[in-house]
Amino acid sequence: MESYFIIDSHCDTIELIADYGLDVFHQQKCHVSLEGLKIGRVGLQFFAAFVTPRKKHPCLQRGLELIKAYQILMDNCSESFMPVLNFSDINTARSQGKIGALLTVEGGDVLEGNLHNLRILYDLGVRAMTLTWNYANEIADGVLENDSDRKLSTFGLKVIREMNRLGMLIDVSHLSEKGFYSVLETSEKPIAATHSNAWSVCPHPRNLKNDQIVCLAKAGGVMGINFYPPFLSKQYADINDILRHIEYIAGIAGIDVIGFGSDFDGIEETLPDVCGPQDYERIINALLRLNYKERDVKKIAYENYLRVLREVLINGEQSEWSENTIENN
Repeated sequence: MESYFIIDSHCDTIELIADYGLDVFHQQKCHVSLEGLKIGRVGLQFFAAFVTPRKKHPCLQRGLELIKAYQILMDNCSESFMPVLNFSDINTARSQGKIGALLTVEGGDVLEGNLHNLRILYDLGVRAMTLTWNYANEIADGVLENDSDRKLSTFGLKVIREMNRLGMLIDVSHLSEKGFYSVLETSEKPIAATHSNAWSVCPHPRNLKNDQIVCLAKAGGVMGINFYPPFLSKQYADINDILRHIEYIAGIAGIDVIGFGSDFDGIEETLPDVCGPQDYERIINALLRLNYKERDVKKIAYENYLRVLREVLINGEQSEWSENTIENN
């Protein structure tokens, strides 16, 4: 597995940088650190700007503050990170020995009901958006809206179509079930649940039901396994629970729908044996010990997300992924 690398589709590190300064990253006070990313062979890290609807300040203002923190991180660590604006940037980052960084927004509240704000975010480098957090916004309902009977709103339908047009990845983690299916019906591009697990393994509202997982797989989408212990198990959780979710999802929907979405720095606790990106090697080795084929482990580690991003990130110079790029870095 010398040629593998990791795509992690969700962390909240830039919120910590925005609130406490860049030193928290450099002093390794976050789950995610530059050293940890390198040790864990992370080749592409999604950085989420988490905009909670329960803050007193305007959502767009908060989103812009977080995007500024991301830009400061990129500028300060330009020798190690490369912002990803189109698919070919992923390949370029690998060829230059850098970690690709993909800017996302968690919470469509940031749009404040205005489609022009989506275009502004795109121009600022945002390439994916989680449509809701746990509660309702102008787009749809979140997973904690009890007995939600709401699909995508009229505004939400416009957001989906515009994200398709711009070349932005639609993220359905945190979205209500009816909203989830409405997105699948509307989107012309593959979608992702960037940090969600299997409800049948751990019945938490944030996890996906069997039918959702199967439909996501049939639509060519991907889901990132979340490392937050309460999303993995109702009791004590460790690396074995990550494996349980992977095995279950593979059993009902196949390997091609599985990726990683750690949620590092957005979770209150970590697993005892997976505390940051430096521990990805443990997960890879554990899968190989379970006799997963090397090809399938590569799919989980990075290939499934590459497939989706190749189809979604359309507004840049397109290039075919080269295995030689991986093997030479």
